[in-house]
Amino acid sequence: MNKYLIATSAIFFFIFIVKDLFNTERVPLNTPLPDRAPFTVSNQFDGKWEGKRTDISGDSICLQTRIIGTIKQGKVSLRLMYNNTYLEGFISDTGELALFADSQKWGYRFDGSADSDQIKGNWKVTNAPCKGTWQLAKTS
Repeated sequence: MNKYLIATSAIFFFIFIVKDLFNTERVPLNTPLPDRAPFTVSNQFDGKWEGKRTDISGDSICLQTRIIGTIKQGKVSLRLMYNNTYLEGFISDTGELALFADSQKWGYRFDGSADSDQIKGNWKVTNAPCKGTWQLAKTS
């Protein structure tokens, strides 16, 4: 009888834990792209851009990757090539960037600024040890 009581209790406990895990509301890792930029956008940096993201954490999951994309009418659209994550956002006439990632798995944070034909900045992942620098050059 005692074995059945322990087994039944264990099963109910397991069901309670599983139900609790699936009943929680998930908080998104990345803020979605807003409808409007937090500043006046500029077409001064419009064109095609290419470069790379470099990791300085040394963790094996944080691979260097190529970044390609465009800026059109002040709207930034970049892609991390190794996992197809998109960074979208806006750029101001002073080169200030506001970028938002679409990854469902990684909490990317990219900041940086543009200066004529270069963009440079820092990046990190909120749910992994990855961090480093990134840079792009204007190709057209």
